Amino acid sequence: MSAPYPWLEASWQRLLATRARPAQALLLAGPRGVGKGALAQVWAQALLCEAPQPDGAACGQCAACHWFETGGHPDFRLVTLQEKTGKEGETRMATAIEVDQAREAVDYVQLSTYRAGFRVVLVNPADSLNLAAANALLKVLEEPPLNTVFVLVSDQPRRLLPTIRSRCTRLDIGLPPVDQAAHWLAGQGVDDAINLLALSGGTPLDAQRWADSGELDERRSMLEGLARPGQLDPVTLGERWKAISPQTWHNVAYKWLGDLLAVKLQGSVQFNRDFAEALARLGNKADLAKLLALARMQANEGRTLAHPLNRSLQLQAWLIQYRHMFD
Repeated sequence: MSAPYPWLEASWQRLLATRARPAQALLLAGPRGVGKGALAQVWAQALLCEAPQPDGAACGQCAACHWFETGGHPDFRLVTLQEKTGKEGETRMATAIEVDQAREAVDYVQLSTYRAGFRVVLVNPADSLNLAAANALLKVLEEPPLNTVFVLVSDQPRRLLPTIRSRCTRLDIGLPPVDQAAHWLAGQGVDDAINLLALSGGTPLDAQRWADSGELDERRSMLEGLARPGQLDPVTLGERWKAISPQTWHNVAYKWLGDLLAVKLQGSVQFNRDFAEALARLGNKADLAKLLALARMQANEGRTLAHPLNRSLQLQAWLIQYRHMFD
């Protein structure tokens, strides 16, 4: 079994070199969209495989591999965000890993292994552990049971408790070279890979998600409106754009403001290169103080995307503030 993606090969080989004596607490850290979760999965399978290949990779054929691939291996536990049902019966994804989930994992590792080999607990995304869950997990990380391996995956490792980070062996996963990422995307049938990589901050899996999601049309509609601040109607656009998912809106708007700020500070467009001409024109006109204030507001909005706010009114207020940047 090879690395999940070509740019992860070096990291994969580093892990395989430790197959006989793996770190009991491993932290895979790096930007979103580079495949850390997939790497954690194949590492867990390699540790649980009962007939590993000479290099330590999973064979993919033994009973343990079949159980793992069907999600039924008794010595593997995934701790992740779960769906929750609200008071009105609506289903949404939780925003944090709760303490009960961490306690279940702690109780789980106190049991004997079923197959007399390794036991693996994968926590992904680890930076979503709430404080109580993090403290519950910390206790077992301090003295992990024999043959138990914890794998933590994090886009934002600084959000983890320093005491958790200090108990982990850290493996940083960086962005792949642009040429390698673009070549891989082209092999997946993705057109305009270079611009999509720019939009995604160089992360190939996010670039692929943009290509597959159908959200590029929504992005273009948004940016065509933002490119003409003097002509935009906050009420009309607020009603029209309220159907766009909050996460998509946040990502597009935040990167647009980032590009405006870069131009204002004599830098270059990083994300929206297909709108470089409009950004160059608007960046020079924007009031710097107002732009910084709106960018800060947009950054803070990223922490409350699941809040049940009136989406239309929220967008209208944002658009009015955006339009005033160019007064």
